[in-house]
Amino acid sequence: MNRSATPPAASTTRATDLKVLLSKVMYEALRRLFVKNNIVVSLPVCLVALTVAVPVSAHHSAFAFDTENTQIVKGTVTEWFWANPHCLLKFDVMTDGGDVVHWVTETQAPANMIDAGWRKNDLRPGDEVTVTVQPARNGNPVGRIVRVEFADGRTLDATQDRSGATGNEYHLSGAPTD
Repeated sequence: MNRSATPPAASTTRATDLKVLLSKVMYEALRRLFVKNNIVVSLPVCLVALTVAVPVSAHHSAFAFDTENTQIVKGTVTEWFWANPHCLLKFDVMTDGGDVVHWVTETQAPANMIDAGWRKNDLRPGDEVTVTVQPARNGNPVGRIVRVEFADGRTLDATQDRSGATGNEYHLSGAPTD
């Protein structure tokens, strides 16, 4: 015996009608809030901006390098990678014990390096070089290039452009006009 005042079919129908009504009301309230305040556009844009900003700021940090000290390393170029976001110089160094240590060093973007007088074909596999680097803090054979000297005496300075600006102060926007 059913003790309910309404038959089961009627209560199910009322419950469904109530759910539909509540969802319509909630939908309309949220739609007004989002559209009226432009949250539909601004909230996702803010979230994306925050998501992108953290890795970008970490990427441009010099914390990985010991910027207070330099290390001079002599080796043989294995690869010169001229591309954004950073040019990479890979070279092998022979230790006193006869072991080969593979170094990977970086400079700035090609546009900045052109301002400093560097060119895509300046370094070739087999070139004997002496590289001054700001070494990695963790001791790995990684660093940021300060200067490259060739066996014939030519030098490439990574921290100064032709106007005298150093480090991150120079960029393509400050390119010399000559």
